[in-house]
Amino acid sequence: MTSRISAASTRLVIVGGGPRAIGVLERLGASAALPEQAAQLARTGLHVDIVDPHMPGAGRIWRATESPLLLMNSRAADVSIFTDDTVDCDGPIVAGPSLAQWADGIRRGTIAAPTAGTDRLAEIHALETTSFASRRVQALYLEWFFGQVLSALPATVTVAVHRTTATAVRRRGPASWSVELEERDPLPADLLVLAAGHTDSRPSAARHELAAFARRHGGAYLAPSQAGDAHLDQLAAGQETIVRGMGLGFIDLMALLTEGRGGRFEPSPLPGDPDRVEYRPSGGEPRLWVGSRRGVPYHSKVRGEGDPAGPGDLVHVTAEKLREREDAQGRLDFRADVVPLIAAEVARWVPDAPRAQPREEPLAWLDDPLAWLGADASGRAARDAVVRHIEHDLRSRTQGDVSSARALFQLLLRLHGVLVDQLPASRLRESSRGVYPHWWHSLFSFVDSGPPPHRLRQLLALERAGVVRFLGPRTRVCADDVTGRFVARGGAGVQVSATALVDAFLPEPSLVESTNPLLRDLVAGESAVGRESAAAAGKLEVDARYRVIAPDGTAHEGLWAVGPWTSELPIGAFARPRTNAPCHRRNDALAREILDAALALSGRTARPGAVPAAPSRAGRAAPGGPALSDPALSDPLPRALTAPRLGILGPGKIGTALARTALRGGLEVQVAGRAAAPAIAAKLPGALPVDAEALAMTCDVVALTVPLHVALAIDPEVLRGAIVIDATNPWGEADALAVAAARLGAGDLRDELSTSELLATHLTGSRVVKALNHIGYHDVEDQGRESGHPRRRAIAVAADDSRAADVVAALLNRLGYDGVALGALAAGRHLEPGAGLFSGWSTRDELHRRHREQVRVA
Repeated sequence: MTSRISAASTRLVIVGGGPRAIGVLERLGASAALPEQAAQLARTGLHVDIVDPHMPGAGRIWRATESPLLLMNSRAADVSIFTDDTVDCDGPIVAGPSLAQWADGIRRGTIAAPTAGTDRLAEIHALETTSFASRRVQALYLEWFFGQVLSALPATVTVAVHRTTATAVRRRGPASWSVELEERDPLPADLLVLAAGHTDSRPSAARHELAAFARRHGGAYLAPSQAGDAHLDQLAAGQETIVRGMGLGFIDLMALLTEGRGGRFEPSPLPGDPDRVEYRPSGGEPRLWVGSRRGVPYHSKVRGEGDPAGPGDLVHVTAEKLREREDAQGRLDFRADVVPLIAAEVARWVPDAPRAQPREEPLAWLDDPLAWLGADASGRAARDAVVRHIEHDLRSRTQGDVSSARALFQLLLRLHGVLVDQLPASRLRESSRGVYPHWWHSLFSFVDSGPPPHRLRQLLALERAGVVRFLGPRTRVCADDVTGRFVARGGAGVQVSATALVDAFLPEPSLVESTNPLLRDLVAGESAVGRESAAAAGKLEVDARYRVIAPDGTAHEGLWAVGPWTSELPIGAFARPRTNAPCHRRNDALAREILDAALALSGRTARPGAVPAAPSRAGRAAPGGPALSDPALSDPLPRALTAPRLGILGPGKIGTALARTALRGGLEVQVAGRAAAPAIAAKLPGALPVDAEALAMTCDVVALTVPLHVALAIDPEVLRGAIVIDATNPWGEADALAVAAARLGAGDLRDELSTSELLATHLTGSRVVKALNHIGYHDVEDQGRESGHPRRRAIAVAADDSRAADVVAALLNRLGYDGVALGALAAGRHLEPGAGLFSGWSTRDELHRRHREQVRVA
C-alpha cells in the first residue's frame, strides 16, 4: 500500500481519478509487481499523486449519489473494467469480475459490499446478468475496483489522492514538471499523465444568445450537459419544450422528466407485443417536442449481443487494404478511402443489409434511416415514420430471429477496434477533418451504443400519452424575437414553437472554452505546453504513444494525455469482456511506457529538480500496516469551513458509511483502525490509513465512531487540539460500566451529565461536539440531499464551542445534511437512546420544533 516517500522516489502525477486514469494505474501496478521491475524499483520506489476533486475510481461522470433512473446502456454481464486473456498486451493479465459477477459475489458474500446504503444495496442484490444497472451502481463497482487496485499495489509503488483541481502545467526543468493546484502548493512531477474525463464547455456565442433570449422572454434554455447536471426544475409542468437531440442524453432526460416527476409505466401487452407498456402521467411533466438530424433515437440494444452471429476475420478493413489506398504521403481520405471498405464488410457479413442506391453515399441507409421522408410530408407522416422505425427496431433487435441485428452490432464493434489501431488522426488527410472521428463515432454510437429496449418502449408509450411528440429528421431550431418563442422545423414539414429549448447532448469538445482550467491552460498563451489538433478540432494533439505534442510540433517526453478531449479515437474507459478491448490495450501500453521511464529515472539517487519529501506528520505506522506518507505533503494550507478534512477513528459500520459519504462529497478522509493499510484501502478507496495520533495533527474534524467504552479509554493526548464528533451511544454492559466509572470520576453522583459531557471531561484537550449518533449507519449513504431540498434530513449538533459547532455543521452540509444547533453540549442528552430526539427522521424545521417541545417537557 502506501509507504513513506523518499527524496529519491520517482514522482508520477496523474491528473484525473476516473476509470481511465485508474485503469492506467492498475496496469502500472501489475507490471511494477513483476520480479525484474520490482527489483529495479526497490532502490527508490515510485510515488503516484492522483489529483481529482471527484470520487477516485468513479470520477465525475459516474456518481453513487445520482438518480437510480439513469441507467447503463449495456447489460451487467457486458461490463468489465478488468483485463482478461483475450487482451493483447505486454503486461500481465489480472482478471476480475464483470459487473454482473461482482453483484453475484456480493449476494453470495464472497465480495464485501461497497455500501451500507439499503437502496443501493438492494439494486446490487437485484442485478442479474441481463440487467441494465443504474449508473450509480456502476459508480460503486468502479469505486470498488479502485480499492482493489490500491490494495494490490506492490510495496515499491505508493499513492496519495489529492481532492482538488489541477489548474495548470508548467515546465520545472528539462525533465520535470509542476502541476498547479487550486488553493494548494504545486505538485512536482518527474512524469505526468493528464487523464481528465469528459468535461463541460463554457457557452459558445450562439448558446449564450439562446440563454439570453430565454431570459428576455421568460422562457428556459438548458445547454448541453450531463443529464444529472441539467437544471430540469426550469421546465414547468405542461410547458411546451423543444428537445434537440435523440441520443442517450435525451433518454436520460426523458426518464427524469417523467418517472422522475411521479409518472409511471404499466404493462399493457398486445398480441405480438408482449412487452408493450402504457404511461400514467403525474401531471408534472412538460410536453416534449423531440427532433434531431436523424429524427430517431439510437438503436435498441440487441438481445444476446455476445452470442455468435457470423462475423469472422475482416477482409476489407485490414492494415493491407488501408495501405493500398494511401496517397504518396501515407494518408487517407476517410469518406473516399475508408467508408467504402466499411460498407463492403457490412455487405459481406450482414447479407440482408440494404445496398447503397446509385449516387448514394455508402452506409447512408444506416446513418440516415429517414432520408426518404420529404419536406412535403405531413406532420402525421413524420410521426408515423418515427414510430414505425422504433417499432421495427425493437422487433428486429429483441423479438424472434435477431441474428442480422446481432451480426451488425458485432461487426461494428470489431470495426471500431480495428480503426482505433489503424487510423490515428495523423494518418488522415485534411479533407477528413470533421468527418473522422466525429462522423464514425456518431454512427458507431447510433448502432451499437443505444439504450435498453424498455426505454424505447417507454418512449412509444409517452408518445401515445401525448407527453412526447416527434419532429422528424433534419430538425432545425431558431429563436423568434417577434413571438419570443423558440421555433423548431423538422425536415418533413413539422413546425412548432415553444417557450423552452433543451439541447439533449454533451457539450462539443473545446480546449479553449473548456470549464476545466487545466485544459484551457494547456493551449493558451506563452506558457502553453500543447496545441490543438489540426485533425480533431477542439482536442489536444497527442501522438501514437499518447505523448503531448508541443506547440513547435515536437513530442514531450514524460508528458502524456488520454481521454475524450485528446486526438485519440474515443474509446470507453471499461469494456465488454473477452473482446480484446482497445481501452485495456491502450492503458497497458501507456503504463508500460511510464514504468520504463520511471525505471530509467530510478537509477539515480539524486536527480536535478527532485524535491525531497516534507517532514512527515503522519509517519508512525498504523496498527498492522506499513509506515505512511504525509497526507498533507505539498498541501500545507488550512481547510476552509466548507471543506474540512475528516478523520475517522474506528472504521466500523457507522465510521465506514461516514467515510464513504465524505469521500463521495469531495472531502479528504483519514482513517485510523486496527485493520492493515491494504485492507482499509480496499474497503475505503481514496481514504488515507494513518495512526490515531495523526488524526488530531492533520484533520480538522475527528469522528469518534468506536464504542463508548473505547472512547472513554482513549489517551486524551492522542486527540489534543482536535474538534471531536461524539457519534457514540451507550449500548451494552461494557458501556454501562465505563459510563458509571466516568460519572464517579467526574463527581456526577446524580447522573446529571450527558455522555458527551462525560467524554469531554475525559478528552480535556479536545473540543467535543455531539452529532451523528442518531442516524443509522445504513441511512448515512442513502439519505443525504442537496442544499435546499425540501426533504433534506437534519442532524442535531450540540457543543460548548460555537466555532467547533460551525465546523461540524459545515461538514454535515458537505455530507448532504442540515446541521441544527441545539445549544450547549448538555443538550446532547436529548439525543441519547430513549430521549426525544434520538429516533425519527426530521427536516430542519421539524427538528427545531421537536427540540422546543422537548425543552418544554424537560
